[in-house]
Amino acid sequence: MVRNEFRQEFVSPVSVFFFLILPLLFTAAVAAGLGGLSENGERPEEFRAELYVESRDEGPLVVAFLQALQEANLTVQVVEALPEDTFGLEVPADFSARLRRGEHVTVLLHTLPARSASQAVEQYVNAAAGRLAGAVRIAQSGQSRAQDAGIAVGAEEDSAFFDDVLRRTLEATQNPPAVAEVRWPEAVELAGTPGTGATGVEQASAGQMVTWVQITLLGAAQVLVDERERGTLRRLLVTPATRATILGGKLLARMCLGLVQIALLLGGGALIFGVKWGEQPLATALVSVAFAIATVGLGLLIATFVRTRGQANSVVVGGAMALAALGGAWYPLEVTPLVYRQAVRVLPSTWAMRAYTDLLARGATVADVLPYAGILLGFGVVFTAIGMWRFQAYE
Repeated sequence: MVRNEFRQEFVSPVSVFFFLILPLLFTAAVAAGLGGLSENGERPEEFRAELYVESRDEGPLVVAFLQALQEANLTVQVVEALPEDTFGLEVPADFSARLRRGEHVTVLLHTLPARSASQAVEQYVNAAAGRLAGAVRIAQSGQSRAQDAGIAVGAEEDSAFFDDVLRRTLEATQNPPAVAEVRWPEAVELAGTPGTGATGVEQASAGQMVTWVQITLLGAAQVLVDERERGTLRRLLVTPATRATILGGKLLARMCLGLVQIALLLGGGALIFGVKWGEQPLATALVSVAFAIATVGLGLLIATFVRTRGQANSVVVGGAMALAALGGAWYPLEVTPLVYRQAVRVLPSTWAMRAYTDLLARGATVADVLPYAGILLGFGVVFTAIGMWRFQAYE
């Protein structure tokens, strides 16, 4: 059965294209698209939004505010008029005068509610404004004491002293001399603390492998439905071989196909894209086998629900793509909300991606991936058991 399944799978050269070449092409394309992720083990690039500033005021305080915005992860562009559909900030004409008098001043921020970055931009602007406001208070206090001590005499001297203290304060807050270090008791273990994130090519290699291998493994549904429609499955069931033997042979053949594809894509990822798949071979093999068992079991379960090969093709391809997308194969789950990450734990693809990215980005060992493998095997047992039970009435 296994030998026959391999012969049927590669009856046409086109099969090789979809089995190996196309996944590698998609890996290259996705890796290019994820180029913003960290490369060579470095941290991902910080998010920087472009902010257009229309200032009706000028002077040291405005310059200090623009510098604070720039240092708060914003790329500042000073313009005469704010362009449409951009993040924009209006600085009023009395900005400097009101700050020097110790009065409150309001700047108007234009955000884009449809853009997810709006909240981040608002936080960056608030951080810059708070930093400037704190520096102004310190400068005002210093100016007041200087006047009491007779150090600064006259409006120009007072203004120069204020500007000098403001500059020194902003410089000091840019690189604070004191930082806090959090130390936990030795008995405390932080769960879920991320290490170095996966690079773009690592994310793409693991994600495209999960995506395309799922199509192969879920293809068990296509095989069983096709044989049912052609009547060959009925003839097999009346032979002396037991249902378990027949079903086991079909599933084993499909699982072997999936494992061969995993091995080829692992090798392609390592040789073509330089992904370090070979550092923990035993752990990688353990995760791959558990992933194959879980997914081929799901393929068996799908076969007991669909009636035609056309339905099976649609469910297999659509289901594989949906599982991959939801499970983090197309983008890092770290960029999604916490509630989403909790919800997709019900998918085997989520655990496969977590295991593969831990292997690549965090150097996970066999002991580290054992929980992932155990969960995937649990999925496989549940899917296969339900599929076998429903297969009793399969014709």
